[in-house]
Amino acid sequence: MIITHIGPDPDTIGSALGLKWVFEKLNKTAYIVCSDKANDRTCGFFDILPEFDLAYIKSIGFAPDYIFCVDAAAENQIGRYAEYCSEDIALNKIDIVIDHHYTNSLYGKENYIDEKAAATGEIIYNLAKELNLEIDQAFAKYIYCAIISDSGSFRYSSTTSHTMTAAAELIATGFDFAKLNRLIYQNKSMTQIAIECLAYNSLKLVCGGKIAFITITLGMKKDAGLDVIDLDGINEIAKVVMGVEVGVVIKETEPEENSDDSSPNKRAFKISLRSNDYVNVAEIAACYGGGGHIRAAGCKVDMDSENAVELLEQSLVEKIEKAL
Repeated sequence: MIITHIGPDPDTIGSALGLKWVFEKLNKTAYIVCSDKANDRTCGFFDILPEFDLAYIKSIGFAPDYIFCVDAAAENQIGRYAEYCSEDIALNKIDIVIDHHYTNSLYGKENYIDEKAAATGEIIYNLAKELNLEIDQAFAKYIYCAIISDSGSFRYSSTTSHTMTAAAELIATGFDFAKLNRLIYQNKSMTQIAIECLAYNSLKLVCGGKIAFITITLGMKKDAGLDVIDLDGINEIAKVVMGVEVGVVIKETEPEENSDDSSPNKRAFKISLRSNDYVNVAEIAACYGGGGHIRAAGCKVDMDSENAVELLEQSLVEKIEKAL
C-alpha cells in the first residue's frame, strides 16, 4: 500500500504512481491510498481518476504486507489508512517513508529522506535507476510532473544539475512534455480564474511591503459563488509582488466535527507560506504544528474567536517580522 499526503499535490501523486510502477515492474501488487479526493485538474495531468484505488481496495479486502508513504513530512499529514488494511498491519503503522522535506519527523519504521532532492519524485526516479528498470513514457510522465511541480518548473533553489539531468532523461522517452506543461501552467477553467480574481482582490501588503497576505474566508467564498470549490493554485500569488519576501495565503476551511466542542466561534484555517530569498518559512510553520521546506511550508490552525482572522494575521506578522 502506498499512501499520499492529504491535500494531494502533483509531487505526492506522481511519486505514488511512479512507486507503484516500480513495484509492478518487480511483479508486486501495489495500490494507492489517499484520504482526500485529488482534484480533477491535477488528475488530468496524469490521466487518472480522482478516486485512485480506494473503492477497489475495500471491495477485494486488500491486506498489504508493507505500507509505504511518499512526500508526507509527518504522520498527521497522511490521514486515514487503517480502514484499508487488517488490524495487525495497521497497528504496525508505516514501514517505509520516502520524502524530501528536511522537517520530516521520521515516523516510519525505516525512513529515506533526501532533502537535497527537488521533489520526492526525483527520489523515485533514482530508485528506478538503481534497480536498472527501463523507464517508459508512463513512468516518465508521472515523475516529470512531480519534479516540475515541486521545483516550480526548475525555478526554485532546490533545483540541481541532477534534477535537470533526470528531467532530460524523462523527456527523452518521448512523452508529450510540452502538452503536460501547458495543462499544468496555462489551461485554466473559468472557476480557476474566479479563484485567482478572489485572491488578487484580497491581496494586501504589510511590514513595508515585505509581507503579502491573501486571506479568503468561507464568507468570501460564498459571496463569490465558490463556497463548494477548493481554492487550488493560489499559493504562489502572494510572493510574486515586487519587494515581497514572504507571501502568506490563509484559507478558511470547515471545522472538523467534534462532539466535545460545539462553540459557535470555532474556525479552521489552512495556511500556506512562501519566501523568496532568505526567510525559513518551515520554522514559522512549525510554530503552528506544520512544516515543509525552507522556502515553502504550511500548517493548519483552529481558533475559537470572533476575531479569528485578525488574531491569526497578527500572530503570523509577529513571527515573520522576527525572521525578517
